[in-house]
Amino acid sequence: MQKKILITVSDETSHLYGVRFAGSFFRNKPAVGATLFYVAPRLALGDTGPVGSHLKTDRATQKRVKTALDAAGQKLLDRGFLAGNVDTSFTANQFGTVKDIIRKARSGKYDAVVLGRRGYMFFESVVSSSVTRQILAKDVDFPIWICKNPREDSRNVLVCVDGSDAALRMVDHVGFILAEESEHTVTLFHVDTGETRDREALMEEARVKLIENGVSRDRIDCTVVRSGTTGVAKKVLEKASVGNFAAIGVGRVGIRTGGLTEWLVGSRTMKIVESLENGSLWISS
Repeated sequence: MQKKILITVSDETSHLYGVRFAGSFFRNKPAVGATLFYVAPRLALGDTGPVGSHLKTDRATQKRVKTALDAAGQKLLDRGFLAGNVDTSFTANQFGTVKDIIRKARSGKYDAVVLGRRGYMFFESVVSSSVTRQILAKDVDFPIWICKNPREDSRNVLVCVDGSDAALRMVDHVGFILAEESEHTVTLFHVDTGETRDREALMEEARVKLIENGVSRDRIDCTVVRSGTTGVAKKVLEKASVGNFAAIGVGRVGIRTGGLTEWLVGSRTMKIVESLENGSLWISS
C-alpha cells in the first residue's frame, strides 16, 4: 500500500527540513506519494487554486509560492522520488496556517504531516493557548513528523513505549511506514520510572504490533532503562543520539506534567522537541 505524506513548504528553500528528511529517510521511493503544501498570506493571494493559475492579486507572492514548491519538488525528484508520486498544492490562509494544514491533512487522508522549521514554528505559536490545545487534541487525528536538520546518514526509528494507547498507535504507525523499508530497523524503548508492572508484556505487545504490519522480527530490538520521572526525555534523547536514529516516535496522550495531560507544550514531548538537534520526532494522537 502506498504511503501518503503531506509536507509543508515555506519560502525558506535553504532549509526544507521536511523535504530533506523524506528524501533521505525513504529508500523504497515508489511506495511513497508526497504532496508539497504551501499556505500563503490571504491578502496577498486573494484566491486559491493550483500552481500557475491566475490569481486576483499580488503576482509577486504567486511567483514566490511557485518558486518554493518547484524547488521542494525538484529536491524530492533529485532524491529519487517518482515524478508521478509528487504533487504540489497551496491555499490562501483561510482559518489560520495551522488549521489550514489540519484541514488539508484530514481531507486528503494523509498518513502523516511532515513539518519543517517554519511549519513547526506555526504549530508552536498556537499551542500555548489552552483553548487551541483542546481544538488540536480533537482535530489532529493523524501523526505529525517534526523535522530538524536531518542527517543524511541517519537510519532507523526509536519508538517510545509507555503503556498508553497513543504509544501503541505510534508503534502501529511506525510498522505501517517501515513495512517496505527493509533498510530501517525499529528499537522499542521503554523508560521504567518504577511504575511499570509488566515490562515484558508491554514490549511484547508492541513487538507483535510491528510484526502484524510486516516488520520482520529480526528488524526489531527492545531496550529498557531506568530513570526518575523527570529524566525520561533525557534518556530518550541520549538513546537517540548514541544510536544515530533518523526518527523518534512518541504517543501524544499519556505524557503528564504536574498531573495534567498536555500536548507538546510543557510535556516530555516538548522537551524532546526543544532539545532535538538532528532528525525527526514523530507524534501520534
